[in-house]
Formats: sequence, C-alpha cells, structure tokens
Amino acid sequence: MKILFVWTGVTSYMADCWRTLQRQSGIELKIVVEQVASGSDFNAAHVLRDLDCVLATADGFDVSSLRAFRPDVVFAVGWHSRIVRAVVSEPDWKDIPKICCFDLPWRWSLRCFAAKFVLGAFLRRYSAAYVPGRACERYAKWLGFRKVYKGLFSIDVSRFGTGAAADRKGFLYVGRFSEEKRLDLIFAAYARYREAGGSWTLDLYGSGTAIPDLPSAADGLSVHPFVQADEVPRLYAGHACLLLASAFDPWPLVALEARAAGCEVIQSDRCGNRLELDTRVVRYGDAEAMAHMMLEVERAGCAGTPGRVENWGCEAWTKRTIGICEEVR
Repeated sequence: MKILFVWTGVTSYMADCWRTLQRQSGIELKIVVEQVASGSDFNAAHVLRDLDCVLATADGFDVSSLRAFRPDVVFAVGWHSRIVRAVVSEPDWKDIPKICCFDLPWRWSLRCFAAKFVLGAFLRRYSAAYVPGRACERYAKWLGFRKVYKGLFSIDVSRFGTGAAADRKGFLYVGRFSEEKRLDLIFAAYARYREAGGSWTLDLYGSGTAIPDLPSAADGLSVHPFVQADEVPRLYAGHACLLLASAFDPWPLVALEARAAGCEVIQSDRCGNRLELDTRVVRYGDAEAMAHMMLEVERAGCAGTPGRVENWGCEAWTKRTIGICEEVR
C-alpha cells in the first residue's frame, strides 16, 4: 500500500511515527514537508533522516512530481498550505481517499464558525478527518466530517522512558516563547510558590521573543535556548514537573512526552489533551492555583512513574493509521 503524507513544518514526533510506519511490511511511504516558521529551529536533516521525504517551499513545489508515486491514500494537514491545497485538488487524484489532519479544537469565534461555509467545497474533497483527541473531534464534526478518527499525535514512548526515575526535583517548561503560552503566568505562579516556601528551581527551554520580565522572586528561575529533539528526554529526566499555562494549546505534545518520561504535568484547562492525559489541570489565568499545585507536587515528591501513555506510542499510531487506510479504501 502506498501512503503519502503532506505536512507543514518539521516535527520530531511525526518523524518518529513515520519511521515506524515505513518499517511495516507492504507499506511504501512518501512524505512532503513544507518548510514554514514552525519547526524551523530543528535540524531538519537529522529529524527526517532515513525517510523518503521532500523538504519543499510553497513556491518551489510542483505537485506533478508526485504523480509517478500515485498513492493509495493521502494524509494532508488541514487547508492553509498551498502545497496541501494543490495535492488535495489534483484532478487526476479525485478517486484517491484523502484524510484531513488537524489539531484545531472548537472555539466560539467567527473564524471557527465561518470555516464550515468558506471551506466547505474544499473540505468535501477529503474522505475523513484525523485529529488528536476529543476537543478537536467536536470541531471536525462541526466542519461536516462524517468520519473522524482520533489519535493523530503520538511519540516514541520508549525514547522518553530512558532517564533517571526516582527523586527528581524542579519544574520545567519546554516550548515556544510566544504570547499564547503565557509565560507571564508561569513566572507569577513561580514567584508565589517561592514566597509560600517552595524551594525547587524552574528551567525554561525554547525559542521566541515573548519572554516577560522576570519576577522579583526569581531566584532559581533560568531561561535556556532551544534544544534539539534528541536532547529533550534528558530535560524530563532531570525534572519533576512540567508547567503549561497556555491561553490556547490544541494538543501540547510536551505534556505527553513529560508523562511518558515520568514527570508530573500541571497545565491550564485551555490545553486540549487534558481530556486524554492524566495531568493536573488548573483554571486558565489562575496563577495562585498553579502555585498551590506546585507546592503539592513538591511535598508529594516525584517517583518518576510514567503516565498512561500506551495508546500514544508510535506502534499504536501505526496500527491506527494502517487501519484508517484500509477502511477508507
């Protein structure tokens, strides 16, 4: 069976899943990754190693280069990418099942509401939707998809379970330094945590310019540069708890990685995977509640026990994905 993935941005988690899929007997896999700002910090050659993958730009890609491959099933990311729109709209591929992959949850906004009507003709070219979890499933159904499959995002679980397990200390943030991640709330929570007698450190790793001023009680708080995917497991192995205070985070993979590595996770109720993962959830914007929960985690300690992540490994993802292919064909 020939499978084509058309993706936007270099992502290490998808690369791990694609490698697992590519190893399956009877599968011929081809991938097109559009180079965009998201994922640009990754070493693309290393992340996408051993894959039949084309790195492309929107202006420099010709969909006719894929015609010789002629897939049995196409998985394409959403509807924004020019490359995706060209592949999904290819006249000679009308009979090929196409799966729309996206992580947008339903939100009460004009843009979310109008998409059903503005994009309706294009979305009908897809046979089904493939989304991370329940929050996105609701939006997929609103958009008109009759078939919606969950479980789009997965990771190499074994890679994150290799670190030290017991007696971890310290809080961690891994991700973009952007407005919607609300690092200011994390800083405020940490300041209150320290004022209440907390003693653990807080390390932030990422890239971006939206870093607020450090709080007055900033002892023990450190900001570090972005790290490559191979280095991330050691970060989890050296900390007890991941913090996410996001205003909008459809399905943060770092929460899954942290639970696979045995870290506790405190995240806001705006994080989509709170419905699937065993994490500690606080109301968005409540720095006081996050600080209180941080104290609870410190007092309880961290045993390094992984969360319930069996369904989110690359092998489970590969089984799901092949099953989708067989069904839509």
